[in-house]
Amino acid sequence: PTLLKGAGITVGISVVSMAIAVTLGLLLTLLRLYGPRWTAALATAYIEFYRGTPLLIQLYILYYGLPNVGITLSPPAAAFIGLGMCYAAYEAELYRAGIGAVQKGQSEAALSLGMSRNQALRWVVLPQAMRIATPGITNDFIALFKDSSLVSVIAMVELTKTYNILAATTLRFFELGLVVAVLYFAMSYPLSLVARRLEEKLKGHKG
Repeated sequence: PTLLKGAGITVGISVVSMAIAVTLGLLLTLLRLYGPRWTAALATAYIEFYRGTPLLIQLYILYYGLPNVGITLSPPAAAFIGLGMCYAAYEAELYRAGIGAVQKGQSEAALSLGMSRNQALRWVVLPQAMRIATPGITNDFIALFKDSSLVSVIAMVELTKTYNILAATTLRFFELGLVVAVLYFAMSYPLSLVARRLEEKLKGHKG
């Protein structure tokens, strides 16, 4: 029961963090592709920084480093923000690739019908780009789900932290480790099936 409670917390962390990631990732992509030069530079720097540094270090900075400059985050807030901001960089690249895969003729046709640039982006380009990016986003959700185990280092008692506490108390590292591994697999495997079906649908649509 204790491990199941930890698994529930892991699911909650993953869902909230992914919601932050997909929203912030879309904003970063729009700033990078369609914003002024300075916002494009900032968005690019953000993406490269978060993709080029370990998530564990980012979490340490958020939870243990920010109090040194007068900013203190609770463990859940640090977990949500840390995972969300990190994965936003990866989602931004997926969105950018999706937008790049949409034929230019699509937006040109929308403009010729009297749509503004923003309308063409919202109603024509982005829906197609999102469809193309969705399988990759689903795969990233699986990766984030497993990376959520790293928040155990910032006093967040999710599944991995619960395992550490129980195993240290009972010394049943092997048995409890197997249970935790099965729980992670049981929660992530359905997502992998969804990602595979989405990829197959996308290939079929292209065909």
